[in-house]
Amino acid sequence: MTAEIDRYGPLYDCRPPCEDGVAVLSGPNEAGKTLYLEALLQLLEPEASKVMDPAPRVSEAPTGRIIVENGGDQYECDGDTSLCDISAIEPRHLQSVFVVQDNDLALPSDQEYYTSLIEKLGDIHTTEINAIQSELKDRGRLTDARLNISSDQSYNHAGNVHDDAEALAEDIREYTARIEEESLDELEARRLRLKRQLRESRDQLETQKQAKTAAEYERLSGQLETYQSTSDRLTDLESFDRDTLSELRELRNDLNRDRADLEDLESQIESKEDEVEEIEATLEDLETNETGLERRESAVDDARTALETYRNHQNEATGAERRLTLTKYVTVAGLLATGGTGVAGAITGSLPALGFGAVLLLTAIASGVIYYQSSQRLTAFETSREAVLRTARDAGFDVESVEEVAPAIESFDGQLSQVRDRVTRKDQQLQDAEGELSDLRSEKSDLESQITDQEGRFEDLLEAADVESIDEYEEQVDAREELDSDRQTAKQSLVDRFGTPDADDPDAKATAWEQDLAELVADVEVDDVDADTYDESRLQELEEKVERLGEELDDLQAQLTEHDDKMDGFDRRARELNTQPFIGRSLGLDSRSKDGLEMLASDLDTVVDEIEEDAELSRKALDVFNRIEVQEEQKLANLFDPDGPASQTFEQVTGGRYTEVAYDAEEHEIVVERRDGRILTPEVLSQGTKDQLYFATRVSLAQQLLGNESGFLLLDDPFLAADPERLRQGFETLQQLADDGWQILYLTAKQEVSETMVNEYDLVHTQMESLSSATQSADISR
Repeated sequence: MTAEIDRYGPLYDCRPPCEDGVAVLSGPNEAGKTLYLEALLQLLEPEASKVMDPAPRVSEAPTGRIIVENGGDQYECDGDTSLCDISAIEPRHLQSVFVVQDNDLALPSDQEYYTSLIEKLGDIHTTEINAIQSELKDRGRLTDARLNISSDQSYNHAGNVHDDAEALAEDIREYTARIEEESLDELEARRLRLKRQLRESRDQLETQKQAKTAAEYERLSGQLETYQSTSDRLTDLESFDRDTLSELRELRNDLNRDRADLEDLESQIESKEDEVEEIEATLEDLETNETGLERRESAVDDARTALETYRNHQNEATGAERRLTLTKYVTVAGLLATGGTGVAGAITGSLPALGFGAVLLLTAIASGVIYYQSSQRLTAFETSREAVLRTARDAGFDVESVEEVAPAIESFDGQLSQVRDRVTRKDQQLQDAEGELSDLRSEKSDLESQITDQEGRFEDLLEAADVESIDEYEEQVDAREELDSDRQTAKQSLVDRFGTPDADDPDAKATAWEQDLAELVADVEVDDVDADTYDESRLQELEEKVERLGEELDDLQAQLTEHDDKMDGFDRRARELNTQPFIGRSLGLDSRSKDGLEMLASDLDTVVDEIEEDAELSRKALDVFNRIEVQEEQKLANLFDPDGPASQTFEQVTGGRYTEVAYDAEEHEIVVERRDGRILTPEVLSQGTKDQLYFATRVSLAQQLLGNESGFLLLDDPFLAADPERLRQGFETLQQLADDGWQILYLTAKQEVSETMVNEYDLVHTQMESLSSATQSADISR
């Protein structure tokens, strides 16, 4: 293959040498390498621009020519003659097998890509099967994935038509059952009957309302007359009021009470005066008694003193009497003993005997003295006793013995003390009574003044009202209140009906209400209306009846509207269905009745049955061809024979780390086997290993597409991501392909290729300059 590019965008007159073997075309980015490759592809196959990914950078087609050799003949591809015309290579195979663009070695992952390769390489009929399957899906209007009835526009929205027709038929049948159950076909006749009944009831109600207005006019006219007459009479009774009447009553009650209190006070004063006189008399008697007792008090004190003296002598007399008896015997005995002792002493001349006799003598003398004293005391005691009796009798006590004196004195003391206490109490009682009498007289004076004032106020009120008595005043008040009540009742009736006029004067209010009454009957011929025919219960009954009939009519009208809307909805939904492609005609509601709905539901069933029948027949046929397709797809595995070029090339470029490349027909993807027997997909490989896999696969596919004949490869930096070792392995593979007769054009911006690989493998090398230069020049070296 040789190529000359005259013009492609900013690239022009580009003619790098294209010799057998590996030729390297290098240059910096934006040097035109990619434009050169795009131009080559479009000159080789104009349709390639439609499958190029990414799309061409220049919208215009390139000008130039490419000379291709095939089967010993040379062909010039200049845009008119394409590679597909002279070989089995299709545009997408040219793009994905023989060309690496934008450093992307990856192959298409869809099944159709490999299927198209197999159809080119072997005798299988997947395309024909797919075409038949597609036709079956079209015939049954089925989706690709689950073979449901499709709603796609290309199938006239069959799925939607099916579902909508089925749902509409179900809705229609539910509604026809409701029509039967609720007698919806009779709605119009019922509506007409209700309208007639409502009209008659409204006429009767209007008659009652006019009678009510007339009756109300008569009633309110009477109330207005009452209001006017009572207002005039109330003016004359304006001075009579309930408060003044209450005051008069209160004054009368106060006077009656105070007069009764005055009489009671006078009675109390009289009683109190009697009480004071009685206390004074009693006090005088007590004081007389007290005076008499006080005159005896000195004599009683003398008797008390004499009694005390007597008691003192009595104690002494008791001891003296005992001593008198004892000393009498002691004195006699002492004298006798003294005489005997003296005689004995004189006879014996004994001193002790004489001493003892002297003691006895002294004892006898002492006893004689005591005896004399005791005798004197007894005499004094006797004298004091006589003194006690004498002073007691002098004090007025009737006593016979001394023992009676003390009780008599005690009785006197008690009597004197009691009289004195009674005098004190009675004197205090007299003072209290006199004070109370003074208070009562003062209270009487105040009460008399109060009664005088009340009588004056009472007379003034009656005189001001020009009445003789409180009863007469009360009659006037009652008359005013009765009139006021009548006027208030009449006024309230007028206010309830017409509201309160904007006036304070009763005459002005009456005038306003007269106007309101005239307006009330402005639309009613009162003289022609019999007010007696008005019956409130009948009026309420008619109002309720009219309201009920109105509600029933509204409900019925709503039902009719809903029924009509339902009919319109069914008709609209049926006409919106595109049933022409399925049963050859459009559908609609021909008769707005239950029978018409049932006929429409039957037609919809026909649509559903037609669509389902086509779908079911297509599914059955598809099942057969799917089994055939599975068998055909197994042949895809032949693309990657375990000992084929893909496995050999991949094993070579990976240094033996991977031993086999295969195609998984079930998963529709390439897999590789590692030296340890582990099966891997490309996704888990490193980028460098993945690039090696795809490169080996491209080489294998290219060889099989060319019938194991040598061809050409257009490579745009396929090993850009390779490390030095992988880069060298890649170029070894390219060199082997070149040795087998392959022509390889290697475009690169990688300096390691232009500086190392070119020299190491002695490759043809063309250096491209930036497109900003005025001309393109080629620097060729070997």
